[in-house]
Amino acid sequence: MGVFWQKHWFKVLIAAVIVAAAAGWYYKSQGGGEKLPVIKKAADFKLEHTDGKQIGLSDDNGKVRLVYFFWSTCPDVCQPTTYELSKVQQELQKSSLLGTDAVIYSISFDPDRDTVDQLKKYSARFEADPSGWKFLRGDSKTVVDLAKQYGVSVLKDNNGNFAHTNSVALVDRAGNLRKYFVATDGNLSYRLVAEAVKSLAKEQ
Repeated sequence: MGVFWQKHWFKVLIAAVIVAAAAGWYYKSQGGGEKLPVIKKAADFKLEHTDGKQIGLSDDNGKVRLVYFFWSTCPDVCQPTTYELSKVQQELQKSSLLGTDAVIYSISFDPDRDTVDQLKKYSARFEADPSGWKFLRGDSKTVVDLAKQYGVSVLKDNNGNFAHTNSVALVDRAGNLRKYFVATDGNLSYRLVAEAVKSLAKEQ
């Protein structure tokens, strides 16, 4: 055994690493690993959907939800983040989760410019499926106050433009806030977000 180990120790070590990595990947893919902690109850809301109906968080109880605050004429972070959410949508569609087990909310805090027609055009640009990706609007004060409850600060300058925290909140089936994906932390990528949604969808 000593001679065998001396000749083949490196191959054995590599094989062990590959097996361990494969086992870890399988465990995570099956929803293993530590669960995300509960941060707090997510604030409910009633806002105008692009179909004219009033939509609230509680209307989708029993589903995993992503909540993103934005404005459609934002010159920097909002469009790239919305693009990432479009990729999240694609991943959820592949897993048959979008609309049935998971919903994305994009909520505008700029009602003057983000009319229903504007949000329809904006959502169409990212091929949003309205059955599982809902673009919402409300009066500015209501939405800004709501955004704060989701950890998003919003500041309006004298030209009517906004600076804001760029993050996506993850809400579980029971309405608990479980995680913030913050762009400045480098974790606001569609793969990480989609995997977190899938993981929560498997929770009992």
